[in-house]
Amino acid sequence: MKLCGVLAAGAALACASERGPAFATSESFAELPRKAPSFAPEPVADGVDSPSALSAADGAGSSGPRRVIVPLDSEAARDLVSRFFVAVLLESNRDLAPLFAAQAWVVSEGSRQAAPAVWRARFAQLDYTSLSGHIVAAPATLRTYTYRSLARAKLDGVPAPLSESEVVVVARPGLSWAGKTRLFGEELAFRLRPKADVPGYEIAEIVEDFRLP
Repeated sequence: MKLCGVLAAGAALACASERGPAFATSESFAELPRKAPSFAPEPVADGVDSPSALSAADGAGSSGPRRVIVPLDSEAARDLVSRFFVAVLLESNRDLAPLFAAQAWVVSEGSRQAAPAVWRARFAQLDYTSLSGHIVAAPATLRTYTYRSLARAKLDGVPAPLSESEVVVVARPGLSWAGKTRLFGEELAFRLRPKADVPGYEIAEIVEDFRLP
């Protein structure tokens, strides 16, 4: 009997060695409910000088509203404002129009008017080309404010961002007169918002105390 048992065990081992080692298959694991993939946005550092973060959807293939992750980039914000002044000194509505949001406003002395119309009127009455070739507001003098710096904006007496997706850039022109004619207010506050479909900012609002002569 013992000899028979030994022979049976040896036969079993031989069969196992011929089949090779056993690996776990999908049938070896208990079925678990599937979970939708999750996406974590890039963390936004405090201050406007953090790296750019791109817009992201709330889920792959989602048909819901797109969530915008703040593209905090001080260089991009200052560059947009600098391009604004270049377009103004050229009196170029063609160069100015792409910088504005679909509904961009100029707020001055309590009134609120469409930005493109305001600048067309100013070009018609004032000579901005007289300052062409000059630097009205050097990029190094532009100040940026984010939603996390509301206290600093209040302390400086400038418009504050209304949401985490906004950046406010404040320019105090060092050159704002052409002879005896004033061309800019003492301060311009640009409310910038992320573009809807591509990385970058657009001008949503300009706050400036200025009156045409």
